[in-house]
Amino acid sequence: MISMISVAELHTVASGDQGVVIDVRNADEFTSGHVPGARLIPLPTVPLRTSDFDHGDVHYIICESGARSFQASQYLTQQGFDVRNVEGGMSAWRAQGHPLETGMTSNLLT
Repeated sequence: MISMISVAELHTVASGDQGVVIDVRNADEFTSGHVPGARLIPLPTVPLRTSDFDHGDVHYIICESGARSFQASQYLTQQGFDVRNVEGGMSAWRAQGHPLETGMTSNLLT
């Protein structure tokens, strides 16, 4: 079973540094606007990048609508990671008026 979180809940969590936000969209989507502080790990690279995940962290997985993040969440859950799939993804994040960061960030993982 995949744990879910709303964008409103994610906004609260992300504001308090209570986990790691992982964006599984493509780089061009990420640079056009993402959750502040999110790390980029595109969906096709997730199985190759499990060493970038810490078993002690909660990982909030987001994409544009929730489909790619659900796939990533399924895989990471099977690998024993603590993950939450963000319902509605960046579409819901933007619709609710939460802050966006654009461009590449210093905590970018590629």
